[in-house]
Amino acid sequence: MEGNMNFLLMIAVTVIEALIIYKIRFVYSRQPTWAIILSSSTIFIFYLISRLTVNKFVRAYTFNFATINLIFLVVMLIYMWQLNRDLRDLRAMSGTDFLIVLGNKCMSSHVPPILAGRLDKAIELYSDTKTKPKIIVSGGKSSLKLDTEASLMRNYLLDAGIPEEMIIAETKSINTVQNLEFSAIKIRKIWQKDTRPRVIIVTSDYHIPRTKFHAKRLGLKVQFAAAATVEMLKWPAMFREFTAIIWYHRYSLITVLGMDILFSLSMCM
Repeated sequence: MEGNMNFLLMIAVTVIEALIIYKIRFVYSRQPTWAIILSSSTIFIFYLISRLTVNKFVRAYTFNFATINLIFLVVMLIYMWQLNRDLRDLRAMSGTDFLIVLGNKCMSSHVPPILAGRLDKAIELYSDTKTKPKIIVSGGKSSLKLDTEASLMRNYLLDAGIPEEMIIAETKSINTVQNLEFSAIKIRKIWQKDTRPRVIIVTSDYHIPRTKFHAKRLGLKVQFAAAATVEMLKWPAMFREFTAIIWYHRYSLITVLGMDILFSLSMCM
């Protein structure tokens, strides 16, 4: 009887975990506070089960799930804290030599709202600057059937009245790191002065922490401008950023998760 109860408890824990994994993006994209409460409650319940249960296998199994969920929750909370801090610390900019507008995935020949927000922010900065900067639009192909992101962005700027000679298209990059690297190469080829060029990277507000992280790793000394994202799109985009952060730090996280699994297995001995 006790064995059956332990087996059912492990099944219940598995079902709860599967539902959390399946639904958390949907919940976070609409009610982020409830998603955090749901994750925290699940972690607490799993840790409570692992502490109260007598069976060592159930204890280890539940403890492992609880720790994995806790790691992911901590990463998400750190990202949200970093985002708020970075946006708060953005400085006012008096002038620039280059604006780098980072691309975003395009599923059709029309510029999507998030990318349009970045371009509109660049247009605003361009219009407010007395000495007009060059605008580098950075982004390769989102789809084999479509033109490059940079080409779509270039056309958007032309339609907004930006002179063609002020737009530079970087069409090879497929991610944020390459956006920064390939745009920096473009600037080095163009810039002929002895002084360091003033560069502003324009991207969406939710994208600022990861962009700053990569710019720092590449040794780029730049400023940042954040394009506001409408609420309906911001939270889903933030969840995608969270998954991207998980991917970039996957080796460190795999190490931590491996240690967690080994510790859980030690409970069974």
